[in-house]
Amino acid sequence: MSEQLEIEFKNMLTASEYQKLLLYFQAKEKSFFFQENHYYDTIHEDLKHLRCGLRIRIMPNSAELTLKTPLGDHLLETTDPLSLKTAKELISKNSILQTGAVAKKLQSLKVDPDSVQLIGSLKTKRFEKETKDGLFVLDHSFYGEQTDFELEFETHDADSGEQIFNRFLEVHHLMKRPSKNKIVRMLEAFSLNSSITD
Repeated sequence: MSEQLEIEFKNMLTASEYQKLLLYFQAKEKSFFFQENHYYDTIHEDLKHLRCGLRIRIMPNSAELTLKTPLGDHLLETTDPLSLKTAKELISKNSILQTGAVAKKLQSLKVDPDSVQLIGSLKTKRFEKETKDGLFVLDHSFYGEQTDFELEFETHDADSGEQIFNRFLEVHHLMKRPSKNKIVRMLEAFSLNSSITD
């Protein structure tokens, strides 16, 4: 189990801006990896109302169950590591771990771990570049028929991190575009797809 403060800054990108940054970071194909995010909430959207996010993330060689809860201007991440086998079993059973740090945190929020269910999934092709200032991340995410591109910057200091991120946007002539959380974009994408097919 781990619990850490997530300090990150995000900006949506156009496809051409994304490609330009890949060139800047000299990204090689072997540097990319795919991850799947499977999101959960109760039937009454209790986590959404609490501004929390709950997911199982599957990576190439590992998996994790993470609950994000608001903490000031940032988010506190509570995570239980999972084996790939356990993660896939939980997803197929439409459930999460009933014990562990995440379950305990949910209970403290008055949310029964047994009451959450899978509400949607997305896949992301990710590139990461560690620098002296922090971690830069370029994401190409797939939500059903839709895709988007996003820049993230993870740091340990909010004030200096914001300055570094804003300067990076200026230097690379990137327009500021606020980035909604992936779970929100996923839900909006599936809602749009549903309205188109209805």
